[in-house]
Amino acid sequence: MFRTIRPIAAALGFALLAVPAAADPFVKCVQGHLADLGYDPGRRDGALSQATLRAWTSLRQIPAAAKAGHLAGLPALTQKTAIHWCRELPALKSGLEKHLPSAAPVQVLADSPNAEKGVRQAYERTLRFMDREYGIVLAGNTGIAAAGNTKTVQTYVRRLLSQMSSARFNPDASIAAHCNKPFGVAGAAYLKFMYICWDNPHQADKAWLKRSRKWLGMMMAHEYMHLVQAELGGARAEGLNGAAVRRRMGPSWLVEGSAELVAARFGKKALRLRAPGLSELRDASLKSTQSLKAMRASRTVRTEGDYDFSHFAVHILTRIHGEDALFGFWRQLSTGKSWDQAFQEAFGTGLGAFEAQVMELRKTPGAAKAYIAQMRRRNA
Repeated sequence: MFRTIRPIAAALGFALLAVPAAADPFVKCVQGHLADLGYDPGRRDGALSQATLRAWTSLRQIPAAAKAGHLAGLPALTQKTAIHWCRELPALKSGLEKHLPSAAPVQVLADSPNAEKGVRQAYERTLRFMDREYGIVLAGNTGIAAAGNTKTVQTYVRRLLSQMSSARFNPDASIAAHCNKPFGVAGAAYLKFMYICWDNPHQADKAWLKRSRKWLGMMMAHEYMHLVQAELGGARAEGLNGAAVRRRMGPSWLVEGSAELVAARFGKKALRLRAPGLSELRDASLKSTQSLKAMRASRTVRTEGDYDFSHFAVHILTRIHGEDALFGFWRQLSTGKSWDQAFQEAFGTGLGAFEAQVMELRKTPGAAKAYIAQMRRRNA
C-alpha cells in the first residue's frame, strides 16, 4: 500500500543553485548547433564570445531560422537564454539533438538495482511521452535520487548537489518533511534534480518493481512537468535569484494543476489508467477551502482538494484552448512577461478574470461543461 501521491509528493521545491563559473553547457550546446549549421561560433568552450554572437546573428537573418519551431518567439541570445536556443535549434536540422546536455544518460542514485531500473524506466517512458504528445525535448539534464529510506535520499541528494554547484543549499529538512510518512511515497522536482522516496526499509525486489510501475510512472510524469515549466519559463537559468525563479514559474495552482493534468494524460496513454473527468474533478475540488487566487503563491497548494481544484481549473483551460496552450504560457514567461500578460497571450483572458470564473463554475454541477461548449463556439 502507499499513500496517495498528491498531498505529499507533488510539492514543488526549486533549489536556488548557483551557476558554476565553468563553461556554460547551454552556450556550448548552441556553439555546437551553429558549427553544424555552417556558422563559425569561435571556440566551442561554453563562453558566449563575440564570435558566437556574430554567428547567431547571421543565422537569425536566414528566413528559415525565423520560422522553424518556436525560434521566432525566443528572446535574444544571452547566457541566460542559451538554454532556450539550445533546446529549439534542432528544429532546423536533424541530428543537432546530439549537442543537448539532455542527450547524456540521466544520473540515477538509487538504493538497489531494481529501484534504479524502475526509476530509469519511468523516466524514459516520460521522455518518450513528452516528445510524442507535446513535441518537447528539454535541453537540460537532471539527476535523480531514489530510495526507500529518508537518510539515504538525503545522502544521494547531497552527492548530486556537490556535482552541480558550489552554492550552499541543504534540503535535508524538506526531504525529511516529505519522506517521513508511514506507508507513503513522495517526490519533489528542483531546478536541476529530483528525488523520490517510499516507505520500504528493505531493498526493492522484483515484486516491488512490478508494483511500483504505475505510481512511479505517474509521479515521474508529474515531477518532470515541473522541470518542463522551469526550463520553458526560464526559471532554471535564474540561479540564486529566488524572486526571479518564482516569477518565471507562475501561479502555484497553474503549476500544480498542469502537472496533475500531464500525469493523468500519461497514466491514460502510457499506463492504461482511467483519467478523471470534468465532473469528477469538480466534485473532488469542493474539498478545497481556498480560492484559486489564494493559491497563486509558492507552496499554497497543499491538500488533496487543492490539487483537485487546480487540476479542475487547468482541465477547463485545456478543454477550451488545447494542451499546447499550457506550454505557451511558460514560453511567454521566458520573454519577461508578467503572469497576467503571459496568461492573456496563452489563453485569451486575464488571470484574475479566469480565476473568478472558475470559482463560479465550481458552484453548480454541469456549469463548467456548458461554459466550455460556449467558449469553444465563440472561438470557432
